[in-house]
Amino acid sequence: MIVFDLNQNDSDALLRHIEEFWPTSGDIREDARLREALLELRSAFVAHLGDSIAPGFLAPEPMLQLK
Repeated sequence: MIVFDLNQNDSDALLRHIEEFWPTSGDIREDARLREALLELRSAFVAHLGDSIAPGFLAPEPMLQLK
């Protein structure tokens, strides 16, 4: 189990980075695995934060896209 102990600014920054980061290693399968792991981290983090997330802050969960 991961326990997050972050202030609001750090929480917002982490969520923003999770949502905006797209791996570009050149290995399509590795990039897909990393993106899927980041989406799982996002889900766990959002569940952990619960009601402390500002309304409208989160975009809908991004779809996994292979580039």
